[in-house]
Amino acid sequence: MGFLHWIFNRIRERALKSSFEENQEYGRRLGRAFYYLPLFLKKKRIALENISLAFGGLLRDRRHEILKGLFEHLGMSILEVISLEKMEVEELQSLYISEGLEYAKNGGIIVSAHFGNWELTLAYLSSLGLPINVIVRPPNDPFFAEYIEGIRRKYGAKLIPKDRMLRQCVRCLEKGELLVILVDQDEGSQGIFLPFMGRLASTPRGAFTLALRLNVPLIPLFTYREASVYHTVKLSPPIYPHGKSEYELGLMINSMIEREILKRPSQWLWIHRRWKTKPP
Repeated sequence: MGFLHWIFNRIRERALKSSFEENQEYGRRLGRAFYYLPLFLKKKRIALENISLAFGGLLRDRRHEILKGLFEHLGMSILEVISLEKMEVEELQSLYISEGLEYAKNGGIIVSAHFGNWELTLAYLSSLGLPINVIVRPPNDPFFAEYIEGIRRKYGAKLIPKDRMLRQCVRCLEKGELLVILVDQDEGSQGIFLPFMGRLASTPRGAFTLALRLNVPLIPLFTYREASVYHTVKLSPPIYPHGKSEYELGLMINSMIEREILKRPSQWLWIHRRWKTKPP
């Protein structure tokens, strides 16, 4: 068992004996402690570099404040996800303030970003009976991948293996279900280069390609943590692809993600190399 696996199991043992509110506070303190551990030094460097790239000199003095906030947010998110193991549906649904759920009633592609507590929100949406489909990529760490997949299945999300991705994605959309795609991570040479936070970024194009091919709407969704124990999930009106290009659809979604990051910078996943791939 790896060191991180051992730590996770010790955290999990405590979390399963505590209330949701206690786990939030425990997670906040844990995240603050992790911020100072040398184990995460590389991730911190990536995040600080990304914040500088995104904001230039505008928030340079706030870089460490934003990053500390992110670590606290991630610590809370981990403990909240563990709480899902013992949480009843009614308790989960009581944690959320929702807006625009009616936009998802006819199916489409939910597009979002690694913002807020995404896994908790995915469980919430599934618990409402929405026909949620999620693409499962080959795991970097099978231990954590298996754990997250178990949480997703518990609340009713349908998992689509990447090796059968295209066929099953098309099938679920043709049935009027919801396909969830996060579009805020570097897609290498396969992505479409779009402006993002003032720089060109390789952006996953799958959501935009499917929307155009099948004439299904993109449904922007953002979730974020409130100051209290509550979370908010907000769906925006569907964006229909007719008359638009991949590039235009991507520009619209990236602009929406940017606005959310500017409002709550500590809730976006800065530790990913968003601008890793350079445009040709």
